[in-house]
Order: sequence, then C-alpha cells, then structure tokens
Amino acid sequence: MSEAPLWFTAKTARHRDRSQIVSIKTGTRELDNKIIGLNKKEVTCISGLRGAAKSTWLSQICLEVADVGKKVALFSGEIDDGRTFEWLFLQAAGKNNTVATSYENFYKVPEDVKTTIKEWLDPRVFVYNNDYGKKIAMILSAVEDCIKRKGVDIVILDNLMSIDLDATTYNKNEKQSNFIQEIVRFARENDVHIIVVAHPRKSIGFLRIDDIAGTADLANAVDNVFIIHRVNNDFKRLAKLTLGVKEDSSLFQYDNVLEICKNRDLGYQDEMIGMYFDVASKRLSCDFGVNRKYGWEK
Repeated sequence: MSEAPLWFTAKTARHRDRSQIVSIKTGTRELDNKIIGLNKKEVTCISGLRGAAKSTWLSQICLEVADVGKKVALFSGEIDDGRTFEWLFLQAAGKNNTVATSYENFYKVPEDVKTTIKEWLDPRVFVYNNDYGKKIAMILSAVEDCIKRKGVDIVILDNLMSIDLDATTYNKNEKQSNFIQEIVRFARENDVHIIVVAHPRKSIGFLRIDDIAGTADLANAVDNVFIIHRVNNDFKRLAKLTLGVKEDSSLFQYDNVLEICKNRDLGYQDEMIGMYFDVASKRLSCDFGVNRKYGWEK
C-alpha cells in the first residue's frame, strides 16, 4: 500500500521546483521567449502539411541541442542517414560557408568546412539506421541504448506514419493510443524530451489541431502541440477566412509560421510565430538576414 495520501491538499501536494526543470532551447527566439524551451520528461507533437518545413525545423533543433553541449537521437523514417546529415551540414555551415552551384537553389558545403562540422556533430547527433527496421519495439530499444551509452537528451521521431506499430485496420486506434502512452512513459522514465511528427489528415480548410492524424489521445497526452504552416496563397486565404487575419497582417511577410496550439507547462495556445527561410543555408529564423554561428565555427 502506498504511503502517499489518497487526496492531496495545498500542504501535501508535490509542488514542482522550476529550478529543477531542464529546458532545452529550440533556437526559435520567439518560441523560446514564450515557453522557455523543451522540458525534459515531456513530449511534443509537431504537424503540418507536406512541404511546410517540419523536418527542416527539426534538423535545426538538432544543431541547437548540439550547440549547448547536449545530445540528440533522430529517427527519420522517410529520409536516409546520408541525406539527413547532408542537410545538417548545410544548415550548420550557414550562408557564409556555402557555395552556389549551377543549379537554382542548390548550394554545397566545401569539403574542409564539412570535415570540421563532422568533428563537431559526431559526438552529439545520432541518426537511427533504418536497415534495422521500423518496428516501434526496435526503435525504442535502440533509443534507450543510445540514451544509456551516449547520454541523449532529446529524441526525435520523424514521423508517426513511418513507424511500424504492427497495426491492422481493426486495431489501428488502439495501437496508436498504446504508442502515445508508451512514449509519454518513456520520456519520463528516461529523462528525455521526445518530439514526434504526426502528419495531418486530408484537410480542406485551415489546418487545426483536430486535423492531426491519429487518435484524440495524441493531442491530449502530449505536453506541446505545434503546427508549422507554409505562407503561400492557400495559407493567406484560409487564415483570413478561418481566423479573421487581416490583409495587412505582419504574418504574411514571413515564409513559414509556427503555431503554438498547446503548451501545458505555461498555458500558451493560439500563438503564431513568423519565420524567414534562407535558401542558401536552409535555415528558419525569426530574424531576417541573421547568420547564426554554431559551435564548429566558434
């Protein structure tokens, strides 16, 4: 029998000491100013339409984690390890260290720069080998091993649809619910923050939290829900129609918008954060033209 009381009072409740919460910055300035960062022992869900820059933003988070001396494990079910690291090299290099090619919007990182970046990233970023399979038990076992041996702080699962939950048409919802509860438990027991990407269902309107694929347990169980929007003509039209955004809104000057749909810790929701996209470095930033320098360059 537990010695804890059946009912807590103001004096007996187990109050959180905020000084003991480990928060890791995302590097998106306006988001970090609002939610402080991604708290360890918590789970974040990210969604967005195809081409909205979800994976772009996540690879940038990998660099931010590395830059503060912490470590990240990344499962990328739709992109192989070579392409994943090439994207990371480009973002880490920044526009001042990339070289334009004869192809439009295609930039390369010089080999000497790439070598230095590899040395910096090698002990900090770990990408899962998809050849070992995409069954959830295998992925979580590999992640747990990486946490124990490498001291990983953040785990990124990109994305839910590419993870084999051993589900059928008849038990899909049950399997997804079990998966969500499992990663929530896993994050707490292993003292990590987990980010899971969930694609939206086919939506004919402005993408909302209820459009995220999976059971309702997904949005209910996680601590944060973010949606990344691409600012194109559809976004502008639907934002005006659905949210009442004015024609002259400052949101429309950006390339992408990060929407905070849920933040359990500090209570933020319905917040829109604009981000610019730099073609040469494939980076997203709240500040136009800013060239962030990461640890390899410092």
